Amino acid sequence: MTGSTAQGYAFDNASDQAGDHHDALGQLLNAQTRQFIGDLIDLPGTSCLEIGAGAGSIAVWLADQGAEVLATDIAPQHIPARRGLTVRRHDVVTDDPPGRFDLVHARLVLGHLPRREQALRRMIGALKRGGVLLTGDYMVAPGAFVADAPDRRTGELLSRYLPAHVRALSAHGNDPEWPHRAPAAFAAAGLTDVSFRLHGGSWRGGGAGCRLLLAGIPQLRGALLEHGLTEDDLTATTAALADPRLLLNGFLFVQTSGRSAEPADS
Repeated sequence: MTGSTAQGYAFDNASDQAGDHHDALGQLLNAQTRQFIGDLIDLPGTSCLEIGAGAGSIAVWLADQGAEVLATDIAPQHIPARRGLTVRRHDVVTDDPPGRFDLVHARLVLGHLPRREQALRRMIGALKRGGVLLTGDYMVAPGAFVADAPDRRTGELLSRYLPAHVRALSAHGNDPEWPHRAPAAFAAAGLTDVSFRLHGGSWRGGGAGCRLLLAGIPQLRGALLEHGLTEDDLTATTAALADPRLLLNGFLFVQTSGRSAEPADS
């Protein structure tokens, strides 16, 4: 989906950049996602729902741990076939929960959805009693975006790029403040044992974080141009993000978890 007036997820699984996008996200986020899931639930023998599964890297890992996994996406063509893994097209905003699960996981989903509260209710509705919901979303890290650049002009360009990137995503319905509000929203929806973790760090030019931004530029191009950048800016930004001399203050990945309340007599 492209254009700043479009509402919905900004990155299309059918795009030419989808493979690079999924690969970069896996390198950036899989280790901490697996760690948090492992701390929350003993996976063998459990049932898991992976929402917005993308290329299926976490869904495959869950199945490898001995869970029965249903992996869903509005465009599930990149999710591989696997023993213990069922793939289904499903829209968490409009479709009823596809069952009840011990774990419901959604990464980089809620922050992008204009109707995120409705999606959150459906996620919670997919939990068994005592089941765990875990979501994760990006937010901009505090401080300067550019930690080091090969020259002043590049630093100034990337400093202008970041707010345009945020506004471009917001035009598609992304809420950059959602990670701040998620714990309170989980508690208000009746989840217990709510907690969150943050992970961040530097992104080097040519590394996974900058490759994630590079994969997004063609899909956000129209909105980026509408929000103050020029074609020359985008060309220069593409070159800068591939330059290993560049060091950015990468986005913070915020994971929020909660547990469905047990029956009173449990």
